[in-house]
Amino acid sequence: MSLPESRHSGYTIDDWTTWDGRWELIHGVPYDMTPAPSLEHQRISGQLFTHIFQALEATRGQGGSGGCEIFAAPIDLYLPDQESVYQPDLVLVCDPALLTDPRGIFGVPSLVCEILSPSTVRRDLWTKRQCYQAAGVPEYLIVDPDERAGLLLRLEAGHYEEAASLAWGSVVAILGGKLPIRLG
Repeated sequence: MSLPESRHSGYTIDDWTTWDGRWELIHGVPYDMTPAPSLEHQRISGQLFTHIFQALEATRGQGGSGGCEIFAAPIDLYLPDQESVYQPDLVLVCDPALLTDPRGIFGVPSLVCEILSPSTVRRDLWTKRQCYQAAGVPEYLIVDPDERAGLLLRLEAGHYEEAASLAWGSVVAILGGKLPIRLG
């Protein structure tokens, strides 16, 4: 699948580095990341971070996902071959080679999680989904605070397929089914 078309003649990552504040740059289009997310958004982000962190800690020394790290926004994600800098809500990285540059994550993480907000819903459900898919991000977790639900997408043959539709409080296995976490 191709990447979304730019609605702008295009800013570059070099331009982005000169801007004040928090911005995402998606194929030349800037998105202001202020104001900060709502309290509920932050609660959900913290809960998910904690669930994933605890699940990773429980598997350390057992093989599997022990070398993975979870990061919460703000964190800069640079996907290969894209003039973009993403700021996902959560990013799970299982390849330490992606973490060698202090500016952020360079490469394709194992999982990206976006928590929907009124101002980001279209970008998270459509634009970022297409970009993450095109980059080969294996799993994309979308959480809807208003609906108290989630959707886990897995990359299959280059396209995202619904792996799980999640009710609040349910357990889902991420990392290709290896790491169980609770939603909410």
